[in-house]
Amino acid sequence: MRSRIKLGIYLAGALPFVTYASCSTNVPADFAEPSSPTVVSTDEVLVRFRNLAPVDAVDVEFYATNEPLETVPDDLFHEEHLVTASIGIAGTGIIQPFHEDAVTFPCTIDLTVGTAGGRFAHNETGEAAGVGTIRWAQEEPLGLCGRVVSFEFFAQGEGFGTTLTVSGSVAQSGD
Repeated sequence: MRSRIKLGIYLAGALPFVTYASCSTNVPADFAEPSSPTVVSTDEVLVRFRNLAPVDAVDVEFYATNEPLETVPDDLFHEEHLVTASIGIAGTGIIQPFHEDAVTFPCTIDLTVGTAGGRFAHNETGEAAGVGTIRWAQEEPLGLCGRVVSFEFFAQGEGFGTTLTVSGSVAQSGD
């Protein structure tokens, strides 16, 4: 039963990805590619956050745990799993327009990471602008350990969106 649940979670979390072609944002050339490292040891995961919104800051609303969860993603999005330390401006979890940040986490078989979508606010006024899309991933079945998990937040038409991608090859022992 647990495998079926994880497969359903993978499909629900992965299918609605949005690609750059769908984004209406003109990304500055010097921000087109992530600047954070891409080599990660097999017992860690690098989590990258990129804000592609041109005028809105985003609170990434990032959650992570290495504990087994009974119901994903519901059990992930609780205060005890919220992570802001070392993310964004002074560890607030807020990333300004066209900025990025990255953190590494220890990785176990029970790792689950995700965003409640991100809360966007105008960078100058602080006025709430909208929310992105809930995204999450689990070590099993995706194999996050030794890889890069990227969350990208963007403006899209009158709203906002969030993508999640897993990239990089798993490092070999001694790499």
